[in-house]
Amino acid sequence: MKRILILWMALCLSVAAVAQHVPTTATDSGCPLDSLPPLSKKERKQLKENLDSYIDLWKTIGSEGSNPKVTFKDIDDKRIVADVEYQSTNSTPDQTPNFVQWQRVWALFVASHQGIGLNDIFDMVARLGMNAVVHVVLKTQQNEATSIDASIIAYDNATLRRIIALENYTQAYIYADMLATRQQLPLQIDDSLFVTAVSYCNHLYTLHMHSTAADDPTVSSQFFWMISNKWFIANNTFLPYLGQDSTTLRIVGSIEGNHDTVVLDYRPAQLLGQEPAIDVDLAGQYLAMALGRECPQPLDDSTGVWTHCSYDPTLKVVVMHYTVDELSILSNQGKEQQLKPMLLEHLIYADGAEFLGLLASSEVGLELRWQSRTTARKFTITFTADELINYMFEEE
Repeated sequence: MKRILILWMALCLSVAAVAQHVPTTATDSGCPLDSLPPLSKKERKQLKENLDSYIDLWKTIGSEGSNPKVTFKDIDDKRIVADVEYQSTNSTPDQTPNFVQWQRVWALFVASHQGIGLNDIFDMVARLGMNAVVHVVLKTQQNEATSIDASIIAYDNATLRRIIALENYTQAYIYADMLATRQQLPLQIDDSLFVTAVSYCNHLYTLHMHSTAADDPTVSSQFFWMISNKWFIANNTFLPYLGQDSTTLRIVGSIEGNHDTVVLDYRPAQLLGQEPAIDVDLAGQYLAMALGRECPQPLDDSTGVWTHCSYDPTLKVVVMHYTVDELSILSNQGKEQQLKPMLLEHLIYADGAEFLGLLASSEVGLELRWQSRTTARKFTITFTADELINYMFEEE
């Protein structure tokens, strides 16, 4: 079966700035923007007068905030200019796409949301079809010396409207991650796994992933992505921010040589670890179906037959059914705990380690049910998912 893949996409949040000019374009938006409503001459004039009065008030008050400090710089018919100045003890410039995009989004978000009236000012600028420029100044202190890094970041009207519409820092963080990921597409995650597209719109964060590994016809594509995504979610430090934003994660998966596309959605509670990030019952059904293809099989000791497999949704276990002679059941009754480690070792010896790993990864247990071929006598041994996880961990 395909190996389980783990995806790490943590955002870097070290505080630094790089001297640069960063243009922005409407294509950066996470989802379509409504067209600006047309303004009559009277409406435009009134809106411009309101904007001028707010600007005058901003000039009178002076800088808003302390760290960062937001200061009015200039305005004309095409754009507004503001300074954003902040101080940091971190003096190491960070040029990674994640940080550059975070700074880009953060600078305008702070400028438009900090202080009384700034949101109204930038909203009026956006409604007038104007652009924005933010001059970001980072001051860092090393001993008695002060180091200054600066960035001039330009925003077109579409990007301006997109960023000022963000409701909080969490949404700004998510939006910045989307922009950074887009810059790196196709983003290679593993030898055979790539992120090919990403979007963030109306509390839906969508990742398109493509696997170039050879397709395994014995494994359902949906099951492959269920397992891969489960580990992706469990090991990713960024995705909980989606949960905090009440955002759903959608993963669209495709595999080389397979025309099927799998779409799986994950609720905020799953991203926050409050619910399993896998459909346990569906995974159990897939596993039982795959294992059942090996049946029927005679047992090595000629005492019976492995007849079939099933999934028990109440116990959350894949069940292996056996029909054996009466003596085999009588000789083993009362020895369930003693036989457990021996049976697991036998399964691993018989090339069942990968299957046990898939059971554990799917949070599904295993049950072995022996039925006498001559009477109603039964014998059952059950391994919970936790027992399988603990056993596999100890074996490693």
